[in-house]
This record gives sequence, structure tokens and C-alpha cells, in this order.
Amino acid sequence: MEKMNHPQRTEARLSIGVAMLLIAGAAVGIWLVPVEFRWGLNNGAENQIRDWVCGFVFLLGGLSLVGPPLLLWTARRRRWGAGRLLWFAQGTAAWLLWPPIIYNRVSGGYPEPVSATCFFFGTPLMAVYVTLTLLAGGYFRRSRRRRLRRSWQETFGLLLGLAWACTGLYLISRFYRDDFLGK
Repeated sequence: MEKMNHPQRTEARLSIGVAMLLIAGAAVGIWLVPVEFRWGLNNGAENQIRDWVCGFVFLLGGLSLVGPPLLLWTARRRRWGAGRLLWFAQGTAAWLLWPPIIYNRVSGGYPEPVSATCFFFGTPLMAVYVTLTLLAGGYFRRSRRRRLRRSWQETFGLLLGLAWACTGLYLISRFYRDDFLGK
């Protein structure tokens, strides 16, 4: 008897090709980190933390960049869960804001484009907003009906969204500290 290929089973596994795409996306994200943050030209502990957060944001952006084309390519008639939704939203931010950043990096332009600032601050904050909305909407609650096994895309999207939201919470804490206590 011949074994039938089920779309859910093949989608549930991470392939080597997709892993290579994720690594390439992460490399592009690290490449986009502004030069002054990459080489630690800013002294002081506070600036070093900011440099690490900047690198982390662009690394997450590189991983998110792979999401929209991959999710659209492998889209099935099933509804997307919270993980795919988060991954797609964050990846769309990278697709919309990175072209001017890449152009600036390739052309050697300075200062950093406004889109880099929007990406650095806006995307982590968007993750906080979307994650809170998903929590309030009950997307993370277990239902009484039997759950289907999560695909790697769903799990990866949830973990990526959590990392983005944690970065956003850090930025919000910095805003509160600077606004209430001064610099």
C-alpha cells in the first residue's frame, strides 16, 4: 500500500532549505545594524545595552523577513494561528521598511534613514500591541476541542513574536524611565 503525503505532515517539519533561508535572513539583519552600533563606538554600559538591543532587533527582523513569502508559499486552506499571524506581521514590517535601509547601506549614505528608526522602535512596539490583542482575544487559551498538532511555523512564529514583544517591553521601560525620571 502506497503511503499518501499529507500537507499537514510535510508542513510540520522544518526543512534544510528553510533553515538556510532563516540563516540568510538573520545574516542580512545583522548586516543592516548601523555601523556605530556594530563596532561599539559608543562608550558606557547604557550604550552597550542599546547596541545589543539594536543588534537583536535587526536579527529578529532578518528572521521575520523570511516569514511572509514562506507563509504565503505554504498557505493552506486552514486558518492561521497566532504564531503565523505574528510572524507575518513582523515580516511585513521588514519588507516595508528595509528597502530604504538597504539602499542606504549599499550606497554608503549617512545618516541612517528614518525607516531604520521606525523599524527599530515601531516593530517591537507593534509586537507588544499584537501580542496583547491576541491575549485579550483568547488566542492562547486552550479550547475544549481536540487541538491539532502545531506546525513548526506556528511554534516558530510564537517564539519569534515573544522575542519581539520582550524587546518592545524593554523599549517601553526605557521610554517610561526617560520620561518620568529624566535621562
